[in-house]
Amino acid sequence: MKQIHNDRLLERCLKQHKIESLFDTKGLPFRLCQYERGEILNNIHDPAHYLHFVVEGTVYIYFIRDDGSRSPVCLTDQFTLLGDMEFSGEISLPFLVEARSKILCVELPLYTCRSALLNDNTFLRFLLQSLSRKMALVSGTEVSFTNFEERLLHYLRYDCPNQQLQGVETTAIHLHCSRRQLQRILKSLTEREILEKQRKGIYRLKKAEE
Repeated sequence: MKQIHNDRLLERCLKQHKIESLFDTKGLPFRLCQYERGEILNNIHDPAHYLHFVVEGTVYIYFIRDDGSRSPVCLTDQFTLLGDMEFSGEISLPFLVEARSKILCVELPLYTCRSALLNDNTFLRFLLQSLSRKMALVSGTEVSFTNFEERLLHYLRYDCPNQQLQGVETTAIHLHCSRRQLQRILKSLTEREILEKQRKGIYRLKKAEE
């Protein structure tokens, strides 16, 4: 991680994403930081003391199971707030946030402004929206499917452009499953001629399924 001392770039990021409009509090000490691919964002700073607005790049959020394996939560390249759960009082969360590309963040150290933000109605409304989106993201894939195969086929039919799956690892993250589990179901669906494997990591629903 390195701090970027570029006032013009910081101002552009603040305006592009209308970050200052998310607060009633004025004069907040925003700064710009860059993270390299593979860095764990919430291990570098104590997340209870910072808010991170991801303005560029892709982050992968996951938690570590008791057996040491990863359980995906989401992979996103959209404008994202990190530190919202910690700000709300959850300081022992098991989640890790990994940079999957070079990441640019507008960061807000909370040492001098936490008390003001606790009384900032505009920010607190945004914080609630952010928390709600994350809860929906975590729970949404678990609803209305009797098994993983059904969930995968629904994802292919309605979420994948041209009903084509591209990238096993990325799909496993979106569907909250392990790469091995996804590969096993893909193999089964291909053998039953429900899917067609076009090339490595790329599968498409056959015409009978469209």
